[in-house]
Amino acid sequence: MKKIDSDKTINTPKNQLTLYGFKNYFNTFIKLFNENKMPNTLLLNGPKGIGKATFLYHFFNYILSKKEENKYLANNLKIDNRNLSYNRLINGIHPNFFLIDSDENNSEIKINTIRNLYLFLSKSTYSTDLKIILIDNAQNLNLYSANALLKAIEEPRKNTFFFIVHDNNYKILETIKSRSIEFKIFLSMKEKEDILIKLINSYSFDESFTKFSDNLYFDTPGNILKYLSILNENNISLEKNITSRIHFFSEKYKKDKNSEILSYLSVSIQKFYNKLCLSSKHGINFRFFNYFKILKIIDDMKKFNLNDTNSFIKIRDIIKNEAK
Repeated sequence: MKKIDSDKTINTPKNQLTLYGFKNYFNTFIKLFNENKMPNTLLLNGPKGIGKATFLYHFFNYILSKKEENKYLANNLKIDNRNLSYNRLINGIHPNFFLIDSDENNSEIKINTIRNLYLFLSKSTYSTDLKIILIDNAQNLNLYSANALLKAIEEPRKNTFFFIVHDNNYKILETIKSRSIEFKIFLSMKEKEDILIKLINSYSFDESFTKFSDNLYFDTPGNILKYLSILNENNISLEKNITSRIHFFSEKYKKDKNSEILSYLSVSIQKFYNKLCLSSKHGINFRFFNYFKILKIIDDMKKFNLNDTNSFIKIRDIIKNEAK
């Protein structure tokens, strides 16, 4: 497996300088903003890893760098890393921007963060009165922080815009949803394939990684890219037994307790069952039953924080029997 260079770590959405796909969404948002028709609260709903936050950071840079040197390159959907707004934003010091997000372990977004939002809203800005608030991973708002946020968006101030990014695998407070204009983010299979191939090339992954495009029926380009990156960092070959990959992600989740690892575990399990069904035409219905049973166990672990020891024992036993 080709190893990624040390400076080729996967960028977070705010550091992603090139936007792949999303051209139509980008043009729609520009038109709404330039014609003063942008709603004060927008909810971007879609699967995690599809590029919702990356798209918004590019849109924000377009707005904030308009009068700067090295402004946003709209024709190429690229951020010039020399522009002032980009550098202020990635360092968390942009006076017109406020971020609400969970930490890297996807823990709850607590009410103290929303209290800091109210301080931001009460302050004046130096360059313009525009204020942009991004609530990323809104599914991690707890009840108290969600209700506190609701108060902020119910009476939006002039030139204040809330952008809420939500993973549609989870519920969001209905009162927040009802006060937002919802954009359901959807990309065709062809669009997702194009994005994944461009991402793989941009990070200098081995071209054989493109074979993972068949997982785009079940997952997103961003999730698959992170999955491949973790395998790469740990020198785990794609040719390695798939059950070994399943064991690797199971053990990694036990250690890190990061719910994203469960998504990567699901990818490995999908690959396992794809290969199993192609190699044998017998008992396919039963195998599909077991496949969805495992995905249900993983989904319940994400939603309800179930005891992972018992859950992984169940998964291990099913995989072990299937592999006989």
